[in-house]
Amino acid sequence: MPDPCLTELRWAGSCLRVAGRVKPGAAPAGVPEVELLLRERDGGCLLRVPASASAADGAIGFEAMVDVASVEGGHPLPGGLWDVHVAMGGPADCVVLPLGRDRAAAVDASPQRRFLPGSSTVTAYFGFQGGLAIDVGGRPHAAGSAPADLLAWDERDEEVSVTGHLDLQRITMPISGTLNLLERRTRRSYQVFATLEELAGGLGYTARVPVTRAFIDDPLPRGTWDVTLRLGFSGLRRELRVLAPRAPVDVQVWRRLRHVRVVSSTAPDPLTITVGRG
Repeated sequence: MPDPCLTELRWAGSCLRVAGRVKPGAAPAGVPEVELLLRERDGGCLLRVPASASAADGAIGFEAMVDVASVEGGHPLPGGLWDVHVAMGGPADCVVLPLGRDRAAAVDASPQRRFLPGSSTVTAYFGFQGGLAIDVGGRPHAAGSAPADLLAWDERDEEVSVTGHLDLQRITMPISGTLNLLERRTRRSYQVFATLEELAGGLGYTARVPVTRAFIDDPLPRGTWDVTLRLGFSGLRRELRVLAPRAPVDVQVWRRLRHVRVVSSTAPDPLTITVGRG
């Protein structure tokens, strides 16, 4: 079933204007009832926003205004991350379709934000799979996973090299990348810079994690570290859990006059790097 084509996305005050069209066969016959569904990603809340619909050139066009300052009963859209879908038809023949993966060339793919009373930031943007989402408050949210294609031990620089890719669909190229490691017991955070490379239909990333004191005064400390990839999009930040590749790193390194084991997890588990334990 074809996705609806998003033809307009822009702010008008506190209202996000959303317009699009659905090709024949993707919607019930005739001119159906249309509404936008805002589903809270990290919770169970579902909000419905009415839309107008019309038939033109054999397709169904729709328009909706999402007033984030007064979306339901005069209350603003609650803080969190909201995925946007289109629902067409009545209760007996309702079709729910994702919105944003197919969009007109004139639609700006960069994050579009507004600042509401109380300094709340509201951002409309396209996720890693192309779907439209509305972020209220800018809190960190899980945004999927980033497979690590290869972990390698660089013997010369005594670093663990992490290389992977993301399959992206027409999103703005991130402006920064960071590999974030979080120690399970202490919750200490450790970051290294990740280089980004635009590939055909996706994005490649590479990061290097130092684990000895040969070339750096602050290598990855002892502990078990969960690994995520943090991407920055001009004020918007998203963090993805890195998935381990099939072949792990398992080496002995020289630290503080003794050998310390450095070992990583293997697919299909999320990537962890353990220093001096296990």
